[in-house]
Amino acid sequence: MRFEEIDETKIDELAQMYVETFNAPPWNDKWTIETAAKRINQMVNCEDSYGLLAYDGAELCGMILGSEEQFYDGKMFNLKEFCVRNERRKQGLGTEIYSEFEKRLKEKHINKIFLLTLKDEGLETFYVKRGFYNNSKMIMMEKVI
Repeated sequence: MRFEEIDETKIDELAQMYVETFNAPPWNDKWTIETAAKRINQMVNCEDSYGLLAYDGAELCGMILGSEEQFYDGKMFNLKEFCVRNERRKQGLGTEIYSEFEKRLKEKHINKIFLLTLKDEGLETFYVKRGFYNNSKMIMMEKVI
C-alpha cells in the first residue's frame, strides 16, 4: 500500500471514487462528479486540511480526509470523509488506511479525533473496533427548514 497526502491535483481522481462509493449501500447517496468534486475541493482548501489517498499499485482504493482544529486542551481532528472503493471493502484495507492516518495524526500532536457517520451497524462497529465510542455528552440533531 502506498499513501499520498491529498492536494488539489487529486480532486478529479478522488471525485470518481467518491461518487462510486457513496452512491452505493449503505449510503445510497446521489452524488455527481461535479458535486463530489465541489465538496472535496471545499474540504481540501479548508485551513489545516489533511488527508491521505491509498494506492494499490496505480489504483486509488481509499481515502481519508478532514481538518485539524484548535481546542482549549490541544489539537483535535474533525474526520469528514473516509471511504474504501466498493470492491475493496472487507479486505482489511480500511484498517490499514486508518492505522496509517492515526499514526500520522499523532506525529502532528493531534490528541483527539471526532467524526460523524451514518447510523449503520457495520460502520459503527468499524469505528468501535478502532477505539471510538459514543459520547453521552454530545448528540447530533437535525432539522429540515
